[in-house]
Amino acid sequence: MAGSARPTVHSAVRVRNHHPTAVFLLALAALTVTTGCSSGSKDASPKQSATPSATQSVDPNAAEKTAVLDTYRNMWQARNRTYATAKLDSKLEDYAGNKALSNIKATLIYYQDHGTVLKGEPVNSPEITGIDTAAKPMKATIADCVDTSHYDEVNAKTGKKVPVGTAPVRVVYNATAINSNGKWIIWTTEIDRGRTC
Repeated sequence: MAGSARPTVHSAVRVRNHHPTAVFLLALAALTVTTGCSSGSKDASPKQSATPSATQSVDPNAAEKTAVLDTYRNMWQARNRTYATAKLDSKLEDYAGNKALSNIKATLIYYQDHGTVLKGEPVNSPEITGIDTAAKPMKATIADCVDTSHYDEVNAKTGKKVPVGTAPVRVVYNATAINSNGKWIIWTTEIDRGRTC
């Protein structure tokens, strides 16, 4: 290998000594080719990777889905305050209507009659399972896994926990929402008592 390397070195020296113009032109050509390749690869690579991901991430209903989930969570917060105080929360009707509202009111009456309130907080994990923005009014469906592990019915006066049965502490909670006058409202709610999550 040493014998084959030397002629290359010497010939380069000879070319540099006797043909400086040729060496300059060869170096310039090599630099142009190298620069052209590297800059071309830099330009092409980001465009090819960015375009598909940008297209895939676009959801035309993203804003409406976010609005539905915000309304749903706000309804639950007002619902929780209602059950914690045994009084209808003033914000509840901003987020719940129809059957969703009547279900909460009926449960509230039950707690008032029994002198109990709910202590703690349920944990919600809602997801949009469907949305129809072409319908009039717009409609959406929600599925939620509600964890009530730290959400207890207690005596309103003593704070003592009320014994309950062996119902599961994680339940599937289904809801629908409609858009009324540009505002989402939770329309129906139902516990799927045949399923846990």
